Amino acid sequence: MEEKQKTKRNGKGLKILTIILVVVLITMIGFFGIYTQKQNRMEDVVKGYSLAMDLGGSRIVSIKPEEVTKTTIKDSEGNVIEEELTDEEINEKGYTKEEKDENAEKVTKENIEKTKQYILKRLKRIGVQNYIIKTDDQTGEITLELEENDDTDEIVSNVGTTGKFEIVDSESQEVLMTNDDIKSVDVMYSTLTNGTSVYMVINFNNDGKQKFQDVTEKYKTVENKTDENTTTEEGTENETAENETTDNELSDDTKEEQKQIALKIDGQDMMTTSFDEVITTGKLSLSIGQPSTKSEVVNSNAKRVQRMAAMLEDGPLPIDYEVNGNEYVLSDIETSDMQKIILGFIIVSAILLLILIFKYKLNGLLSSISFIGGAALLLILLRYTNVILSIEGLFGIAIVLFINYLLITSILKNIKEKENEQTVLKIIKKTYGSFFLKVLPIYIMAVVFCFIDWLPIANFGMVIFWGLLLMALYNFIITVPMLKLREEDK
Repeated sequence: MEEKQKTKRNGKGLKILTIILVVVLITMIGFFGIYTQKQNRMEDVVKGYSLAMDLGGSRIVSIKPEEVTKTTIKDSEGNVIEEELTDEEINEKGYTKEEKDENAEKVTKENIEKTKQYILKRLKRIGVQNYIIKTDDQTGEITLELEENDDTDEIVSNVGTTGKFEIVDSESQEVLMTNDDIKSVDVMYSTLTNGTSVYMVINFNNDGKQKFQDVTEKYKTVENKTDENTTTEEGTENETAENETTDNELSDDTKEEQKQIALKIDGQDMMTTSFDEVITTGKLSLSIGQPSTKSEVVNSNAKRVQRMAAMLEDGPLPIDYEVNGNEYVLSDIETSDMQKIILGFIIVSAILLLILIFKYKLNGLLSSISFIGGAALLLILLRYTNVILSIEGLFGIAIVLFINYLLITSILKNIKEKENEQTVLKIIKKTYGSFFLKVLPIYIMAVVFCFIDWLPIANFGMVIFWGLLLMALYNFIITVPMLKLREEDK
């Protein structure tokens, strides 16, 4: 009998030890990360934190209306002269030269506001949440403050881009289609043996669909072949001569049919092509980047498509802009200040956990170990949810951990004061019910905060939301089983 009880006790001890090892593993990952060798350096594979501008610094980008100068030559009667002339030739003929900034006429209060709204839409489409935008209604200059991260440079390059989309005849430069013909832009993937390819799929609206069908029909690739209607009785001889005709010896009629279109964005050629067949679906698929088996390359290509989609779907900016300034601004909170805050938090947490151990002995020790693991797991969770950590977010973490500490204390107190006939599980369920009923108003407030447009409050709400949800589940899965096994082992 005693041997059986001893075996049972050892089994419970082994279960407790297993849970502790799991908690230690979570703690190591949460506080220190997982490092693997990449090329000649060690790299943490755990995702980094998304820091708000008050913690991670910011990028201040200034864009101003671009000077688009057009030179016009006129004769004495005011007629426009189309031919290109030197200054000497203009003076000799008595012509006048006028230079005019065409873009300056577009710099109106209405167009500046439209440009601002376009930029806001672009930022929203590509998932940028943390920014400040200001406009100067007199000069048209726009200043944008962005959080600093790996994508900031790409975002900056798109901020001042006009986004003018055109399909033109590659020879005559006749404009065949524009942004007005676009309905939406999607990201598509194709996986083959050489890797995953990313495509930008441009979906045209009803008018654009018909236009694109006409374009593909007009610019369809023509195969090199002879005209069957010209065959005579002496066809064998003629066919032999025709078969010897090279591509460079095609008839003028055939050469005229080899038409191509150029796809342009802001006047820059992206590609020149013809079409193998008439396209009736109203979709144009363009391969972006090279196929790859690396997820980071595929994700990078997909982000490029998303940024281009944000430009093309809403049409070009009403004013042509150029980047005037681009500088990184350090966070107001220095590294030493952050270290002091973290150190202070660690000292306070250590004192509170020592109180638990002193008051509740082994149960207090197990709960303290679980508390540390819960804090580490919360830090991991915040990295993989769309939470941008700010000063308010750090305050939210402190609140969540303090509430978790109160929950653990309440559980330990009720277990210690339990009556003989009460089971540990019943005590914990009762404690959970009463405790989270008290915390419910805080949780509701956090949910409301998540939908507020002001980023600091929204992220504070998200930290509370995810934190309380995690702590409720974590304690039930980790803390409760340890305490239950410990009590049954007495």
